[in-house]
Amino acid sequence: MRRTILTIIASMLCLAAALQAQPTQAKFTLTPVAGQICLLQGDGGNIGVLADPGGVLLIDSMYQRSAPSIREAIKSFPGGDKVRFLINTHWHSDHTEGNIAFGPGATIVAHENVRALLAKPQALLGQQSNAYPAGALPSVTYSNTMTLYVGTEPVRLVHYPNAHSNGDTVVFFDKSNVMQTGDMFFQGMFPFMDVDNGGNIENWVRQLDTIIAGVPADIKIIPGHGPLSGVAELKAFRQMLFDSADIVRKQMKEGKTLEQIKAAGLPERFAPWTKGFFTTPQWLELVHRSLEKK
Repeated sequence: MRRTILTIIASMLCLAAALQAQPTQAKFTLTPVAGQICLLQGDGGNIGVLADPGGVLLIDSMYQRSAPSIREAIKSFPGGDKVRFLINTHWHSDHTEGNIAFGPGATIVAHENVRALLAKPQALLGQQSNAYPAGALPSVTYSNTMTLYVGTEPVRLVHYPNAHSNGDTVVFFDKSNVMQTGDMFFQGMFPFMDVDNGGNIENWVRQLDTIIAGVPADIKIIPGHGPLSGVAELKAFRQMLFDSADIVRKQMKEGKTLEQIKAAGLPERFAPWTKGFFTTPQWLELVHRSLEKK
C-alpha cells in the first residue's frame, strides 16, 4: 500500500513538472486605452504599454516565458524594438518574472520593498522562488512618489502601503487620464492579498478610498487582472472588500472559528466574484488572516 501511494505521488509530481515545462498557450491581446497607451493581456498579470520612439515603457512583465509573445505584440509600436523602462507594480512573479528577459536592456523601476523581496528567495502560495539575478532587479527604487518622463507623457508613480502588499505602486498617466493599479484592483474577481508581506484588508479599503477621491470620474483604469475598467468597477471592488471584512469581522467577534466562517460562506451577491482565481472559502481565509493578524 505504501509503495502504491508513493508511486501515485511521484506520478503527480512528474505530471506537474511536465505541465510547467510546456510552452504557454495563452492568447495575447492588445486593447487601445488612450493615445499611445495600450493594455496587453495574455499570460499573467496585465501589462500597460506606453509607446515612444525612444523605446517603450512596460508596466509589469508577466512571466519569463511570456517575453517572446510580448515582444511580438509590441514590435509595431513606435520604439517597439526596445523596452526602455519597465515598472513593477509589486513583487509577485506573474507581474515580475519577465524582468529576467527584459532587465538587461531596460531600466527597471519599483518601490524599494519590491527590490528587497525579489533579491531574496521567497515562498508564496506553497511555491518556492529563487532570488532574481542582479539584472532582473529594479535598478531604480523610490519610497513614496516619483515621476518618469516618456516623450511628452509624465508617468507618476505612487506607493500605497500595506494594502494588497507592502510594495504596491499605482501608475498615473495624468495627461492621458489613465491609471494602472497593479493588484490593488482585480476587476470582477476575488483578489490575492499578501498578508505575509504587509497585506491588510482594512487598510486596502482606505487606500482605495484615497485613490477614488483623487481621480477624475471618467479615468480609464488598467487593473492588475481583468478587462479595462472605470471608476464604477473600482468602487464595486472596494465595496466587495469592505463587505467581506465586515462579514468576517462580525463572525470573529461572535467567537466563530475560521472553519465555521468558511462553512457559512458569503451572501449570494458575492457569487460573481468567484469567477477568478480564488473560491469563496479561500478568499474568506485571506480576509480572516488579515483581521486576525491585526
